[in-house]
Amino acid sequence: MSTHTISPTDRSGPSASVRRLISLFLLLAAAISTATSPAYAQSTGTLIATVTDGANESPLPGANVFVEQTRRGTATNLDGIARLTKISTGTQTIITKHIGYSTDRRTVEIVAGDTIRINITLHPSTIGLDGVEVSALSPGLNPSAGIDATRVREIEADDSGQYLRSVPGINVARRGPIGFDPNVRGLTETSVGVYIGGMRTFPAGPLRMDSPLSHVDPSTIASIEVVKGPYALTWGPGNMSAIRAIPRGQSPPPTTLTGTLRTGYDTNTESVETSAFAMGRQGRVFYSANGAWRTGNDYETGAGRTIAADYTSSEARGHIGIHLTPATTLEVRGGYQEQTDIDYPGRLLNADYFKTGMGKVDLSYAPEAVGDGLSLTGIEVQLHAQQTTHGMTNEGKPTYEAGQFPNGNPRPPLRIGVDAEVQNFGARASTSLETNAWSFEVGADLLSTYRDARRPLAAVMPNGMQMTPPFYTSDRVWPGVRMMHEGAFLNVQRSLGVLEIAATGRLDLVQSDPDDPSTVFLNNASTVRGATVTEADLDRSFTMGSGAVTASVPLTNVWSVSAGLGSVARSPQALELYSDRIPASRAQTSAEFQGNPFLEPERSTQADLWIEGYADTWTLRASTFTRRLDNYVTLEATSINPLLPLSPSTVYGYVNGEATFYGAELQGNVRPVEYIELRAAGSYLWGQDETLDEPALGVSPASASAGARWTLPIEGSTVQRFYLDGSVTMTAEQDRVATTRGERVTPGYTVVDLQTGVRLFQRVDLRVTAENVFDVSYTNHLSASNPFSGARIAEPGRVIAFTAAIGF
Repeated sequence: MSTHTISPTDRSGPSASVRRLISLFLLLAAAISTATSPAYAQSTGTLIATVTDGANESPLPGANVFVEQTRRGTATNLDGIARLTKISTGTQTIITKHIGYSTDRRTVEIVAGDTIRINITLHPSTIGLDGVEVSALSPGLNPSAGIDATRVREIEADDSGQYLRSVPGINVARRGPIGFDPNVRGLTETSVGVYIGGMRTFPAGPLRMDSPLSHVDPSTIASIEVVKGPYALTWGPGNMSAIRAIPRGQSPPPTTLTGTLRTGYDTNTESVETSAFAMGRQGRVFYSANGAWRTGNDYETGAGRTIAADYTSSEARGHIGIHLTPATTLEVRGGYQEQTDIDYPGRLLNADYFKTGMGKVDLSYAPEAVGDGLSLTGIEVQLHAQQTTHGMTNEGKPTYEAGQFPNGNPRPPLRIGVDAEVQNFGARASTSLETNAWSFEVGADLLSTYRDARRPLAAVMPNGMQMTPPFYTSDRVWPGVRMMHEGAFLNVQRSLGVLEIAATGRLDLVQSDPDDPSTVFLNNASTVRGATVTEADLDRSFTMGSGAVTASVPLTNVWSVSAGLGSVARSPQALELYSDRIPASRAQTSAEFQGNPFLEPERSTQADLWIEGYADTWTLRASTFTRRLDNYVTLEATSINPLLPLSPSTVYGYVNGEATFYGAELQGNVRPVEYIELRAAGSYLWGQDETLDEPALGVSPASASAGARWTLPIEGSTVQRFYLDGSVTMTAEQDRVATTRGERVTPGYTVVDLQTGVRLFQRVDLRVTAENVFDVSYTNHLSASNPFSGARIAEPGRVIAFTAAIGF
């Protein structure tokens, strides 16, 4: 392979591509300004909703009250009151939801300058049987493109990442039976910030056998929010896109105890799951607990091939909160998960275990009364910690037995392992302020991450003794690396009639400090750089600025448009800076990769346009984007020798380059008659690694889906609901591939899924699902390849899943 010279980044001003993005946004802003002509330059009004429990007519705290057209809203306080300001005048639809209660939907007339008061009564329903709601947030971070909550829960997921496959523009990479790694419009790994209950989480495996979402069981999640661009700047540092998983039990209903028991079995994968969830409230104290256990086995593809897929996972989580005053709330949550004996056909090693502990403390203050001038609307303080330890082994892999080296010489059995750990501590504090027309959020956050990984290797001699081979010069995957992020942010929102504008700025300081780097790593770094590299050269610090501006406006009572432009910087991570010849998760090859301690922060500049339509019987959402990546972390061949004689002869190094992406998504549904819903979605993504002059790695092929659901509500004491659901997913061939990184063409495929379910006695759900009904043999383009055979991991053939859940 030829090498590529990376020119120093021009810091004198924005690149041509960035200027084009800015021009595009100015055109969008002009279009929005035209739309907000005097006919739409109206004032706003205020809504105060009082929500009560229909069972006892008491106030219902924690109910979500929001405007359907803008998806903006808030939660009721201890007195069951929610106050929504800056609502556009005219007819608005107000939706009120609470877990365990029926949903209220009503229209109100908002008058300029007036305050409208409404009383809402929610009636109890069975808890826990409705499910996970996945929403793609628009550039203004308002929910959009949401999938029906019940339908998402009915996705049979062994791993939380599988929920994301149903959202246009989002895909996940399979490396084993669990640990599905999100891919958001071509962005992967640390470019996608993952937050569990507001806490930034990280994987422990240097080969990303785990993903951040894999350390929370699917049964624990109430909802997932996805930001497809650089707009989640107040969540944390480096979010080129972001995913936030919100745990169940955030706001329990005013009952002592309620919850769900659930169990299921899947054929083919022979997966078994059992989970229990409970939550409740007594006076000022509220609480929840969740326990889950699941296991899986090898499965057959549609072609009859067996894929190693054993695993076992168990988890326990708890949460307790107390309202110290009507306006002040303290919450503590924690959890522990253990995953063992995990097969990874897409990696050189299998996983012995992952052990993850998480803890979080939140203190929030939300005053009940808000004045007419500049008023304090909230204070939030958060502390969190995560530790994940991880062990890998080559037991069950070809290298565990005797074989041959690539040169034909006999190879003894090898004993290869990796012992890795990540420690993650963080804090965040923010204050929210509001005037009649302006809203502000100002805050700061701190993130400290420590990573360490070692890779012991021994050869088994004929006499059974183990010895370190002479070619094995270092067992350090990377030295212990501490990375510190200190950030500050400001978000400003302004309402101009129906036009909503928001701007966010963020400043991050980052320091990386590797301890005890090996002499071998320093020598290799010197070879790649062409100059002597010392330990003092490895300490890095970065100062990174990020910003975004968004705007949204209703064009009519049915249609609205949102636009966004943002630029965010991500610091290079420990693997990219300091790894010593270990395969990269960003490549479909088993070649070794050398870290580059001189990488510069990667920067994503993106422009978005979203158009949405809402009516009583249909919704339609379309979005398009373009993105420029400067200092894009890509690769080039080096002259250093591989560590293992089993590896390909070329060792690659990480370098900064450039890349361009663009794409579009479409999603809609329609209810032609009362009991039938039709849905369709599609997405297209294009990416180019300009440095390597080839397609970018990990670009999902074009896809489209269509489905229908027939729901029959039944007025009876035994059966309350019966439904039939069918869907077809069509994925095109992907022939634009990153050949340098070992990526191969993936054929297109069509998969059909069917499902039926029934609700009995108001609290029992039974469901049968047939996935891949026609037993098609297919492969997700993003999935890893088997490093020994070169074949990409195929998806399971036909799976019949049986699930039962009971609420109490």
